[in-house]
Amino acid sequence: MEHLIDIPQFFQSDGDGKPFEYCLVCGKFLLDGDTNYVVEKAMKNYDGFEFSSTIYEYAMCTDCHAELQKSMSEESIANMQTYYQQKVLQKGKQVMTIDLRTFDINSWMSKCFFTEKPLNEMKEYQMVGQFRGNKLLINQPPMIIGDEIIEEMSGLISDKTIDEMNGFKEQYLGPPPELQELIYGRKLIFI
Repeated sequence: MEHLIDIPQFFQSDGDGKPFEYCLVCGKFLLDGDTNYVVEKAMKNYDGFEFSSTIYEYAMCTDCHAELQKSMSEESIANMQTYYQQKVLQKGKQVMTIDLRTFDINSWMSKCFFTEKPLNEMKEYQMVGQFRGNKLLINQPPMIIGDEIIEEMSGLISDKTIDEMNGFKEQYLGPPPELQELIYGRKLIFI
């Protein structure tokens, strides 16, 4: 059985404060109720301020997301799967269990999924969730991935995959990676 909740504000577009309407890649309308998609946002915190800015954000239908994942090298996929499984095993099975009677999305999304480090103690973080129409699917819990984990994950990715991700970022998300790194700091990865 699937469990759905309304899309939280933090998963909506920062541009207009509304749910994402279209797939970044194919342009498919996402809010029809039958379309599954992923929303990913990368955020940057500023030392001494209770403020964060969005580095990038997008929504992508699951078909396009699957195609993007196919562009990853087999080595990168295997490394990422092993890493994820190890981290989940370290945390224990309870981390994936949600009690729907007491589930609080704001509390769940207030810290790194893996390290439990609070958002305000991270320089950068990424958030990812799976959606159907105008609802968030919580069967596959959304998560915050903190800067320490991003750094570890980026070391697991092959040069071929890095090139593919940089091409995707340049095509769909803005300035070339070299300029992004100058503006925002180190490179981020896609989840």
